[in-house]
Amino acid sequence: DARGIAGRAWIREADGRPVRRIANLPYSVATPLLRTLLDLRDVLADWSVMIQSEVAERLVAATGDRAYGSLTVLHRLATDVDRIARVRQDLAVELGMVMPPVRIRDNMNIPPEHYRVKIRGAVVDEGEVQPELMMAMDSGLASGQLEGIRRKEPAFGLDAIWIDPGLRHRAESLNYTVVAPTSVMATHLAELVRRHADELLTREEVGNLVEQLKTSAPKLVEEVVPALVKPGELQKVMQSLLREGVPIRDLETILETLGDWIGHTRDTDVLVEYVRNALRRSICTMHAELDESGRPRIHVVTMDPDVEDRINAHIDRGAGGTTVSVPPRLAGDIARAVADAARPLAEAGRATIVVSSPTVRAPLRQILQPHLAGVVVLGYNELVDGFDVQSVGLVQLPSAPAAAAPERSATPVPAG
Repeated sequence: DARGIAGRAWIREADGRPVRRIANLPYSVATPLLRTLLDLRDVLADWSVMIQSEVAERLVAATGDRAYGSLTVLHRLATDVDRIARVRQDLAVELGMVMPPVRIRDNMNIPPEHYRVKIRGAVVDEGEVQPELMMAMDSGLASGQLEGIRRKEPAFGLDAIWIDPGLRHRAESLNYTVVAPTSVMATHLAELVRRHADELLTREEVGNLVEQLKTSAPKLVEEVVPALVKPGELQKVMQSLLREGVPIRDLETILETLGDWIGHTRDTDVLVEYVRNALRRSICTMHAELDESGRPRIHVVTMDPDVEDRINAHIDRGAGGTTVSVPPRLAGDIARAVADAARPLAEAGRATIVVSSPTVRAPLRQILQPHLAGVVVLGYNELVDGFDVQSVGLVQLPSAPAAAAPERSATPVPAG
């Protein structure tokens, strides 16, 4: 009975066994049932259905056809599972966590070419795909113009044009980067997972990662979790690492470090700094590039000690944790000074990397993040031998007038 598909009780009854569905879909309910089957493709071994020709036309309609609509776009995106599967695999290797399953649902309230990405029911971004066209992106080297629909590439905001597939070779000869619509969405999805990885790391996923570690380091897990480190504490540390783009794949080192230091402090911000120090070689490798001789090099800007002292004066470290109450004006001045010092990095197409003393590293990153998206802040203790560190600028501020009235601080907020 095809009507039983919508109830989904058959999934629970299967109890994890492979499920096959064969049905004749009545015309009146074919569309919602197809959406359900597309949404459940991860739990179905295979499925075969008989549908009316009018429904089939909506599934395979070309852009501009009368039958073209949301079901067309949903079908094209949902059935390109190989691309999404590769994204999940690549991110698992890169970040050390498994990306949650992607559920694709139809929304009749937005245009067929548009999509929205939600995390826990909240929209985090949106984009547009033209299934019949290809996206040509100008990385700054394009030497000519193309006819098409001008848009922004959704992941990084690059100028882009949706072009007819027949123009692909011409676009590539003009130094455009040309990609398929499914690649556009998959790249956007992967970048959003990176940005929101800390939100996607659930307590359940942390438990799964710890269980996997038991196979290679059973004594460590038995000693540390949950005897010394509670799962919630481990989750907070791992989320803080992911928030700054640090992979958590070396869970063994993370647990060893927490086991060594949890007896001295339970301040999550402090524990994160100890873990980062233990992962310093991996962190340096993430941000290094090879020079002409093949030696890894990191291009950075460094902080003037006077600026660090001014930041340190607004940091309160107590038994309840670390709070930062830097005045908004000072925070803005520091962000502008960093942007000015890092201009050579931006002009060379490199990320903004700031090196500071360990005591102000986390608060400095908290200050800069709202002003400089993607900024990386490293501590001097995170730089390891074997990496050349080239400083292209020093972050300085004008001396504060001695007679100036003290500036009112912002509301204290936790560091991290």
